[in-house]
Amino acid sequence: MKLILKSLTDTVKYLNIVRNLPDYFDEEERRPVFQSVVIGVVVWAIVFSLKEAVHWAFENTLHFLEDGPTPFLVFVPLLTGALIVAAITKSRSAVIHYRDGDGHVHELLDVEGDGLERAISLYYTSESTFEQALTGQEGVEVRWNLPTFTLALRKFLATLVTLGSGGSGGLEASVTLIGESVSAGLFKPRQIVYDADKRMSIIGRLWRWWRPDNPDDLQTAQLSGIAAAVSVLFGAPFAAAFFATEVMYRQRPIVEKLVYSLISSLVAFFLTDIFTDGHTAIFEVESLFVPPSNWQYFAILALLGVVISLMSIYFGRLRASFEHAFHHRQPNIWQRHLMGAAFTGTVAVIVYYVVEYLVPRGHGINGLELVLGPGESVVNAALAGEVTMAIALIALFAKMIATLATVGSGGSAGLLVPSLFFSTMVAAVFSSIFEGYQPMMFIIPAMTASLVSIVNVPLAAILFTVEVYGTAYMMPALVMLVVASVFAHDHTIYRTQREKHSGRQIMPGVSTRRIPVPAAWVGHTLIDLNFRNQFDLNVIGLMERRDESGLPRIRLNTSSATILESGDILVVLGRDEKLDQLEQTIRTLPLNPRPEQFDDDVNHSSIAEDEEE
Repeated sequence: MKLILKSLTDTVKYLNIVRNLPDYFDEEERRPVFQSVVIGVVVWAIVFSLKEAVHWAFENTLHFLEDGPTPFLVFVPLLTGALIVAAITKSRSAVIHYRDGDGHVHELLDVEGDGLERAISLYYTSESTFEQALTGQEGVEVRWNLPTFTLALRKFLATLVTLGSGGSGGLEASVTLIGESVSAGLFKPRQIVYDADKRMSIIGRLWRWWRPDNPDDLQTAQLSGIAAAVSVLFGAPFAAAFFATEVMYRQRPIVEKLVYSLISSLVAFFLTDIFTDGHTAIFEVESLFVPPSNWQYFAILALLGVVISLMSIYFGRLRASFEHAFHHRQPNIWQRHLMGAAFTGTVAVIVYYVVEYLVPRGHGINGLELVLGPGESVVNAALAGEVTMAIALIALFAKMIATLATVGSGGSAGLLVPSLFFSTMVAAVFSSIFEGYQPMMFIIPAMTASLVSIVNVPLAAILFTVEVYGTAYMMPALVMLVVASVFAHDHTIYRTQREKHSGRQIMPGVSTRRIPVPAAWVGHTLIDLNFRNQFDLNVIGLMERRDESGLPRIRLNTSSATILESGDILVVLGRDEKLDQLEQTIRTLPLNPRPEQFDDDVNHSSIAEDEEE
């Protein structure tokens, strides 16, 4: 009985948890939550303004072209916009080093092209890496050495001019760079803060509470900024938060940072909802049709998923070709931007006349609109069943080429919305072939397939479909996710941050590689092999299979007199071409040469190479 009474009294006593509520929400949690809210508000204001400005500018450009005497007027805004973007690119430009999946470093101009790869690179600048340790730069200071607010402003203007003047591309990927730069800029130390601290110490205390002390805190803020930016445009806050997390942590999902990304994303979503009277979704339909659940429908979806996967692989290869053609064959920035604009304009004019010839008045769709701008209106028309098979096929290939010309030449536009555009056109073709189904029954699942196969964000793809179109499309979206993941899981258009452990570039043309000691070198020293003189390379480390105690060990600044053993790995630093020669020489080594014989072989091969040159 006493135990029962005690339990009853405990029910009253433990009500004091309400009084202790602040203790459960400690300072380490309060700070990132508050920061996420602030980031959500600031990023929303900037991205929402950009979204409205781009739509206003593009609509006016389109009206100007529609009212003009000839479609050739399209070259006027395109070429003018290209010159302005080139000027913005050259003004206070910064080079961002981006590492691809093969460990190669690419030099990217900060405001050119799709912004997502730049955002990924900037996100990882504060993490400790081997090359940063070599150059003596580590932590958040590395990010502070790169532009923040100025980069966001220049990207804002470049994107507005590119898309407003009729350039082909999307907003979503571009605003990720704006979101990252703004969120990082809110925490960047500035002289004005230190000057204010001298006059009012409270400002200094607030700043010390506000600023991130380590890369993890900074990355949480950066991720929140990216999620908020995508949420403004997607109108799907949960999908936006997952999108930001998946893009940055494709190889290692992080749940902790997802919470703060979701806070910023929700703040941006609710503000967009207030200012747009509830029209938050990127694509909208007047009447939503529930898809069937029979096997015939899912079989068609599987086939559609295969086609979209193949299209994504084709698009990825085409993108690499366009970027190489523009950036390597045409290094002059002014000529490159003008060529891209002229190419886009030519495609638009050709499509205009083809559409007028094949389909009079384009069934309510302007031929120029199929190529120019973000393409959201064409997707909405397809969802409403207003796009024929002929229009869809023309739009698919024309938009693909025009988008790659715009982005590949350096125009500030994204590839995310175009990827949805491409899958929509493929689905529109399927809806014309397989009658009896509403177009949206193919188009909505097709968007999932494109986000998986082209952008490689499977969780965000499912959440986007469910948030915008409801749970009725969950099963079709899952089918498309599985098919796209199987056929195109490794062909994303965005180069990953996955690192190759066997070798990685420190800067363009200079790399470190791990070279397993061949059998021919066992028992010799680097002095015996005359390694430095023979290959013009530096051994900066030795990963020993076992040391004196029998355990594995990594030696830095290795002595040249160290005897190499079987299973050891040399960490070698030098020019890429020299490293390639080293690996080629190792492959041709005999099993047990004498050191002097090794020298003769290397000298002989070097002489032969010189004679060939």
